[in-house]
This record gives sequence, C-alpha cells and structure tokens, in this order.
Amino acid sequence: MLNILRPVSTLIASLIIMIAASGWAVAAGILSSKHNLSVSGPGTIKATSEERVCIFCHTPHHANPFTPLWSRPTSSAIYDLYESTTLVAKPGQPSGSSRLCLSCHDGTIALGAFFGTSDSIPMAGGVTTMPADRSTNLKTDLRNDHPISFAYNDELVLLNGQLNPPGNLLRSKVRLEGGDMLQCTSCHNPHTDPYGKFLVMDNAASALCKTCHNITGWSTSTHATAPTTGAGCILCHVSHNAGGPARLLKFAAEEANCYQCHSLSGGAKDIQSAASKFYSHPMESTTGIHDPVENPLTAQKHVECNDCHNPHQAKTATATAPAVSGPLAGVKGVSSSGVVLTSAATNEYEVCFRCHAGNSFYNTQTVLRQIQELDTRLDFDPLNPSFHPVLTFGKGVQVPSLRTQFSTSSMIYCTDCHNNDDRSQAKGPHGSNNKHILVDRYEDDIYPLAYSEANYALCYRCHDQNVLLDPMRSAFPHHQSHLVTNKVPCSVCHDPHGVPQTRGATISANAHLINFDIRFVTSGTYNSVAKSCTVSCHAANPKYY
Repeated sequence: MLNILRPVSTLIASLIIMIAASGWAVAAGILSSKHNLSVSGPGTIKATSEERVCIFCHTPHHANPFTPLWSRPTSSAIYDLYESTTLVAKPGQPSGSSRLCLSCHDGTIALGAFFGTSDSIPMAGGVTTMPADRSTNLKTDLRNDHPISFAYNDELVLLNGQLNPPGNLLRSKVRLEGGDMLQCTSCHNPHTDPYGKFLVMDNAASALCKTCHNITGWSTSTHATAPTTGAGCILCHVSHNAGGPARLLKFAAEEANCYQCHSLSGGAKDIQSAASKFYSHPMESTTGIHDPVENPLTAQKHVECNDCHNPHQAKTATATAPAVSGPLAGVKGVSSSGVVLTSAATNEYEVCFRCHAGNSFYNTQTVLRQIQELDTRLDFDPLNPSFHPVLTFGKGVQVPSLRTQFSTSSMIYCTDCHNNDDRSQAKGPHGSNNKHILVDRYEDDIYPLAYSEANYALCYRCHDQNVLLDPMRSAFPHHQSHLVTNKVPCSVCHDPHGVPQTRGATISANAHLINFDIRFVTSGTYNSVAKSCTVSCHAANPKYY
C-alpha cells in the first residue's frame, strides 16, 4: 500500500513507541499543539483527512537514516548562516535535529512529504510547504536567526566571556545534542508546548535566554530591573526572522528598538521627542552602520543610541563631574590623550570624544575663529592657556561672577551645556531647539545684538549676570560696555570650549577663552599681560584696560 494509506495498526504501533519512550504527557502535548498536523490539529495548517499524528515526522519502518525514525526527506539546501563581528561561536551548516526541523521550517519541502517516496499527505487550503508569510518559515537564509549547530563547550565559554559553562546547562531544561552541540532542540521541544513557541522552559524575565547568556552588568541594569521591562531580552531581540540580523534586533533601525519604550507612548523616558528636534544627534539618519567593536576614530559617520548607551549595563545612578553617570555605564570611549579605550569609559567626556575628537567625520564648524580647532578633545587640553573645566579644573584663580554653587575648583560635564532645552522632557544631548544642542540660548551669529539676558541664558547658568555686568565686581570691568552698550555677544570674543596650545594659543593672547570670531573681528590681538586689545571693531587701538 502507499505510505499515505498505511494501516491503522501502524498508527497504533507508532503511538505505543512514542508513549513508551516519552509518556502520556508527551502524547497529550503533541495532540493539543500546532505540531499536530492531522485533521484534528488545532492550528490552521493541517491535513484534509489524515487522522494519524506522528506520521508527519516519524515512521516505524523504512525511515530516513536520520534518527529518531524520521519519516520525512531532509533538505539538500545550503543555508546562509548567522554572522556578526561579536560572534565567537562557529556555526556550521545545520546538522542533527536542526536539519530535521528545517525539513518543514525552511519552506522547501512539502509538509506531508515522505522519505523515499513521492507520496504526500494532502493539506487543507491547498497548502503544500510552510507558507512564506509565516514567521515560522525561516527559509534558507538563517542570517537573521539564532545560530545553531555549533559546539557549546568550555573553550567557547572562555573565548566569549559572557556565557554560562556548559555544565550549568545540565541542571536546566536546555539540552546540548551529542553532549556539546547547540541545536534547535536546545530551546524548543517539538512534542509539547506549555510555554508557547514550543520552548523547553518558561522564558519569563528571559529565564531561557539567561540559561546560556550571562551578559556583563545585565542583572543590575535598569532594563533588567525596571517593572516595565520584565520581558527582558525579547523586548529588543528575537530568536528568528530578526529585523536587524546582526545581534538579532527586533527592528532593523537601531533606534526603533529603543523607541518601543523611550517614546511619548512607550512608558519610559521619552527620548524620541527630544531626538526629533531640529538640532539633534541624528540617530535616524543611518541604519546598520554602528558596530559594537568598531574603532570610533575610523568608523563611518553615524550616531546610534548604542554609541553612548550600553543597554545591558545602563542604570539610573547619578555621578559628579567628570565621572560617567549610570545611563552611560559600560560604554567604551576615547581618552583625553586620544587613545581608544579597551574598557568602559570612566569619564563622560570620554564617551563624547568617540565622535567629537580626532575621528573621520568631525570636520564641521560654524563659528570661524582666529585659531581653528575641530577636535574638541584638543579644545579642553589641560595644557591650553584657557578652557572650560571639563577635563580638569580651570586655570582662573579669581572668577567673581561664578554662582555660589560653583568655585574655581568645580568641574562640569559636556551635558551641562549640551542638553535638552525642555526641562520637562528626558535629559541628555539627544536634541534641543537651540543650536549646537544647547540646553539654553547662546546667540553667536549676530553682531551687533541688542542685549537681553535671554540671549546668553547658557552663560548665566554658571555666571551671575549681576556680578558679570557690574564694573565694580566683574573680573573684566568692561563686560557691561561690551555686552549692553556696544551690543557685542559673548561669542565674538570668547571661544567657549577652550583655545588649543597645539594650534599656537598662548597665555598672553588667549587667556580667558579669548579667540576672536573672524566673521566680526576681521583683525585683532589681545594681550592679557599688558591688558590691552587691538581689534577692528575699536575706533582707537590699542585699547588698554
């Protein structure tokens, strides 16, 4: 008789073998699962009339050489395999039980096909192979699926550094085929489905993921402990048909994974609204360029959330300048000497220097100065004649205009100036309505400019205008005449980051952040020793102070 007409006794024999081997629970499990492709199956993919259940995968006689008594042909396809720069394991072409699973799930073989014969069980609705639009159809492109068919052993654990030893798996429901091979059946039990997706165990709080993966810092991170992120890994990662193949991100656009929560409707701090402002770090401008192991000094131009945030280690902890705060924990950066750090940054400016230092795409500047420097790291060099105190304490020994909460021993963050201008929204340099992603207004494109406190709100966050503009108390008595009377913006004379000595800055000519904007001061010199200034905007030169 044809295989499709195998007698009922064969079905009974098959059931007896199955029940003896696995117990009644397995029999009940397969009957109520979508792997029951018989006419009695609960899924939408099932046979038109075939009542036998096990026959779709197993047969007691004339089986495929693959165990266990496999009734189906196996695909001869050559599969495209998962790959990423962070992958340490060495997946091979699917083997063992994974090859058997793919005889249905790669969509190349009829679901009712039998090994060694052209017979095939008719399926309802004209279905032959796994429908192409089903997420369970993995196709022959496995680049966006969790790697399989590789040795999970002590050597891999040592090389990877973020995996649990294979001995730990022996105490869980995760099984390694043949002792050390990770296959589909390590995560999926095809005979029972109590947890959904045929998982071998409940994956609540990423329990299944964490059986193998031991990600540095994850257990104490905000994304692991916050009540709204109880789903854990699967919030951002998927095991199959990932939108972003490398690292199995749910969505191809990196920021889209973050915006699931970090948006107006997402429940977490709304980053998307801030990043949508005109002046922003343009995360949405590129897709698929960022790489965790990239050299930031030679990488192609881009900015993604992961350039500044490590989602596996980020916390809410605060810090004092210049130390990194919790949201920046676990991010690699560039040191004050321009060296790419091999471990996580300890100072916030090291994270900023990933892009705003001597990399391949930092060559833009809108304010033109006598001494030009596009490498922000050099602007803050402690050897400079003057700089704002980001890397170390400033050089000013007397700064009477500082507000009471500051002193000449204070240090500041880059984000004290570059931040969201809306105090009701999430903090951080994601976006602002002010140019240069500034937290407050700082006018630098107009001269002369009628004085308004609001025009220099950024400066007045640290400097008290009542002191700064008071000739009797200000360190420079003529601030009032410059700003108010002559309508000279702060930026015309002062370079807010610092003036690099590597470009020729001197203590005499460039103290007090003096570095003239040559759009408005076409020629000029400053002498801090003689206390004189010779500039194109003065009617009489030199002017002594």
